[in-house]
Amino acid sequence: MSLKQRLFPLLLLLLFVLPSSLFAQINNSTLTVYIDCRGCDDDFVRSEISYVNFVRDQSVAEVQLLVTLQRTGGGGFQFTLDYIGLGEFQGKDNTILFISPQSDTNEIMRNRLVKYVKLGLVNYLSEKDIITDLEVTYTGSRKTRTVSEQEINDPWNGWNFELGANADMSGEESRENYRLNGNFRAQRTTENWKVRFNYWQNYNKRVFISTDSLGNEEREEFITEAQNVFGLVGRSLSDHWTAGAYFRGQSSTQDNIDLRLAITPTIEYSLFPYSEFNRRAITIRYGMLAEQNFYSDTTIFSKTEEFLLRQELNIQAEYTQPWGGIDGQIQLGNYMHDFSKNRLNFDLRVNMRVSRIFSFNVSGRYSVINDQLSIPAGDLSDAERLLNLRNQATSYNFGASFGFEINFGSVYNNVVNSRL
Repeated sequence: MSLKQRLFPLLLLLLFVLPSSLFAQINNSTLTVYIDCRGCDDDFVRSEISYVNFVRDQSVAEVQLLVTLQRTGGGGFQFTLDYIGLGEFQGKDNTILFISPQSDTNEIMRNRLVKYVKLGLVNYLSEKDIITDLEVTYTGSRKTRTVSEQEINDPWNGWNFELGANADMSGEESRENYRLNGNFRAQRTTENWKVRFNYWQNYNKRVFISTDSLGNEEREEFITEAQNVFGLVGRSLSDHWTAGAYFRGQSSTQDNIDLRLAITPTIEYSLFPYSEFNRRAITIRYGMLAEQNFYSDTTIFSKTEEFLLRQELNIQAEYTQPWGGIDGQIQLGNYMHDFSKNRLNFDLRVNMRVSRIFSFNVSGRYSVINDQLSIPAGDLSDAERLLNLRNQATSYNFGASFGFEINFGSVYNNVVNSRL
């Protein structure tokens, strides 16, 4: 038997035994954590917590940390940190909630996240050798105000406001583009009430420059404008029921709407309690919309204005789980004077981890459109069609995307290197 043949079994043994012994040593000394941080800076978390071993493979982790975010009534974020025990910690789960107010900068927000991630890991690190090197420091004072006292002393009574605008321009020798946007938002959210008001406007001017045979410069300008007002008042009836109303106002040159005023009384049922929205939600919402429309130009139905009633049904489902997430909704609506004037929207997004090395994401949307009552009569010009200055009649629209990721190699490298 040759030397190569003698060494080959030994090399195979080292390949399987050495990584296993190293993993066992890691397990005895510190904690292996798989972090699934949706919408936050997970690289920063890894760089700031160096005493645990973050891994890229869920199957070799002892704890999976699932971080989800939800908007609060004050404009900030509520973070939910779900610690899911795996292996020897199976069944040893924990959840931490904390609020990052709207006044937090990104730096403050991510430092706050690191603080609470550390606190949640202590429960698991207490069973590791590294616990002897950890200390807990209290930075507050003994006399603190309660949350209820802070709410009572709130001079804004829970209201939150936001005002913003932006402008941009671009161009070259033969064309120019100017865009102006503005928005205003006001909202108040309590356990029983949700009140929201949004306003936004958009102005877009496109200029095309050409030179005729005599050298004279010609300029063509195309302008689209839109304004939208949206209001919502919702009242909690129970852990599963909510009643409320939507208010809408709109004007749009693209939609041939000079003015639209609408109100939609609505009722919503949640299959799961609203308190579980950060992980799972299935809601069914029904409303009856009443709207008064004033059109910029006469429509294909020979209308310059009309009053309409429309019923709307919305079914939405969202799941956020350690293996990924599913988010989908179905929207149905029809006008009461003619049920053939209807619309069906279908939207689905899935991201899933199939195995330790393979994950994929897929999304798709499809709409059946039979309710374009505001389409103006007459033919569209080439400019209106090519620049999308006016909506065009269509019976459907769709969109889809798909992607996958194959990830293999070392699962124990925690180094974060921002160079270059």
